[in-house]
Amino acid sequence: MRLILKYKTLVLVALCQILSITLNGQSVSPPSVAVLDFDARGIPVYEVETLTERFRTEIANTGAIRLIDRKLLQKILEEQGLQQSGCTTDECAAEVGQLLGAQYIINGSIGKIGNSFTIDVKMVSVTTGAAERSKSVSYVGAIDGLLTEMEILAWEIVNLPIPNRLLLKRGGEASESKITLAVLDFDPRGISTLEAQTLTDRFASELNNTNQVNLVDRRSMNEVLEEQGFESEGCTSEECAAEVGALLGVQYMVNGAIGKIGNTFTIDAKMFSVSTGVAERTKSKTYAGPVDGLITEIELLAWDLMELTPPSRLTSRRRGTQQTALTPPRGKTRFGAFMRSTIFPGWGQFYSDRKLMGWVWLGSEVAVGTLAYTQFSAYQTSHDDYIDFQAQYRASADPTEIGALKQKSKSSHSDMMAANDQMTTMLYALGGIWAANVLHAVILGPKDFADRKSKSSIQLTYNRELKQPQLRWSIALD
Repeated sequence: MRLILKYKTLVLVALCQILSITLNGQSVSPPSVAVLDFDARGIPVYEVETLTERFRTEIANTGAIRLIDRKLLQKILEEQGLQQSGCTTDECAAEVGQLLGAQYIINGSIGKIGNSFTIDVKMVSVTTGAAERSKSVSYVGAIDGLLTEMEILAWEIVNLPIPNRLLLKRGGEASESKITLAVLDFDPRGISTLEAQTLTDRFASELNNTNQVNLVDRRSMNEVLEEQGFESEGCTSEECAAEVGALLGVQYMVNGAIGKIGNTFTIDAKMFSVSTGVAERTKSKTYAGPVDGLITEIELLAWDLMELTPPSRLTSRRRGTQQTALTPPRGKTRFGAFMRSTIFPGWGQFYSDRKLMGWVWLGSEVAVGTLAYTQFSAYQTSHDDYIDFQAQYRASADPTEIGALKQKSKSSHSDMMAANDQMTTMLYALGGIWAANVLHAVILGPKDFADRKSKSSIQLTYNRELKQPQLRWSIALD
């Protein structure tokens, strides 16, 4: 009976292969693949069987393979006295594949280590018995999140691009409240295409920072645009954007334009629903200043479009840009150099852009200070020896020892006094260098001081209160 079943199975497989042959003898059907139940390591077997079944369903959806029925696979394994989950070696997989008449066998394992799950999958060639392709995934989260990972693996193991619906599904599992959104390159009007693309990228990055959207990456969007024969910067109409959004499977699309009129830049952005084609939000900004200031403006626009309060890092950056443009830098003065040199030697020279002299004064102060500290240490050592010898001298009763201790005590006292004199000299030198450093900073002053002094002290001004011109005479006190 067993022999008859085996014969029927082989005949069925042979018929399937015959049907897949064309008149030229070449196969027109996809390669036949059988998927064994994944091996369970640290998780229940029934959960692994469920995940394997989801993998089978999705790999059939790829259209790249012809999946052998699970019941036929199970029957062959039972005839051979094997279990699906027990057939983990490449040799076993190749043997089962030959009995099934399959070209490839897919097997793998799902394990758990701590709070992390691991998935390892391998596609084995029945002809060679070697692994043609293998993939591994590490996942942290609830076990039901593995369903999406198994679906993504099904596309990866057959070497096909992952559909956007699965990528969005993977990203959407973290927060169901987020909306799915794609951003088309803003249309350049008066600026270069490269500048517009750079600003669009910054806009998209800041949208992602709002934590309110699941953003489709530029690569996936460009693939869809190429398939439809569009270019990102050429898809400016709402009809085109809605069509692309439907193909991407997103809820909203954002497009816009960045223009220049004279020295003024304009930014216009629109977010509309893909399903209805109605613009949900439109925002506009006008900016006057250097082109790099548009970076901050377009980041602020991302928060405005989501109707959120922008973070302080952006608002303070905008205020800083405006303040820099309107307020000229304050000039340096000799008084500033005097105060800095008084606080720290060499600081006044650095302030006056005389870095070499600043290092000279600072180095001199450090060197003399080191010598003073060395003499202080020598003084301390001689003082301790002197006290020790004095104590031994008073306690000794031996005349010879008393004479030796007296001589040592005198020697230590002499060393102590010499070290004290040297230390005092070093301290005076420190003070002298400090004073000379201050005097040097005041006399030479900042480089731009002479330029400011050469300016005329008589100025023609306009008094707005009296509404008439006036001559103003001033004397610089610094």
